[in-house]
Amino acid sequence: MSEVSESSDASETKKEGKRARLGTYLSGEWSKGKVKSKEGLLKGWEMGKEKGKTEWIKGKTALQHSLGLGAVPNVIPPGEARLDGELRLVEIGWHPVAGMGGKWLAEQSGLGKMITKNIGTYPDPTQHWAVLVGDFVHQLWMDEDLDVIYNNEKLEREQWRTFEVGKTRFTDEALRQAAVMTIYKMRQERAAYNIISNNCQNFAVRLLDAIQVGAHHQFATSFAVYQAATGDGTIKDLFVDAHPEEQKIDPAEPSGIQRTDTVQNAQHVMDENTTKLDNHSSWFKRGNSSSSK
Repeated sequence: MSEVSESSDASETKKEGKRARLGTYLSGEWSKGKVKSKEGLLKGWEMGKEKGKTEWIKGKTALQHSLGLGAVPNVIPPGEARLDGELRLVEIGWHPVAGMGGKWLAEQSGLGKMITKNIGTYPDPTQHWAVLVGDFVHQLWMDEDLDVIYNNEKLEREQWRTFEVGKTRFTDEALRQAAVMTIYKMRQERAAYNIISNNCQNFAVRLLDAIQVGAHHQFATSFAVYQAATGDGTIKDLFVDAHPEEQKIDPAEPSGIQRTDTVQNAQHVMDENTTKLDNHSSWFKRGNSSSSK
């Protein structure tokens, strides 16, 4: 009888050992499974985040390119860069940045917030200004990071409202190099586009100051500094002024070409023809007051 009891006890002990081992095994596998599941979830989350980030960047880039942000091919034909060419008319012109592009630019430049706060006379960023000479437009634009860049394009006159502001002797290639230098200097001071101090009007004024009749010596000095800093620029006979008489401004001698203040003319035109935020605010106030009557 005792032998049967001992055998039964041994059997139970054996079963308990098996159950304990099975429990330990299952517990271990469960723990491994939890770890693997957690790792899998984290990996999936990270992959999802990375994929989402990649898709967001792709979408953002596509939107920016659809709005025309980024560098575009140079359209100025090959030619000699000279400062003593035939006199040519210089104009400034503007056109609206329309539709979604204008809305997006206004949002990025903080236009909406400025209108809401009613804080002064700043130019509307949806109104784009550029310098027009001959068959080409010279303008400030932005890259994908909203830093200022220079680009040019063929002039389609029907798209621009234009104003004559002066004359220049710069050839098309010299104009291009002067514009590149202008943007370089602006980026040295502040690379990012800014609605107040780093915009298309600032660029136009600076470029006009460089290329106007009678400003040869000032430009040559600035361009020489730029060349030394960058190694760029191929303007021929930089310091040779073939028309020194154009340096003079003498009302008593109306005959002949003399220096004119192209910059002052342009600033007056832009001030008179650029919508300002306080004008927007006045319009809103008029609208609100009339609607309340």
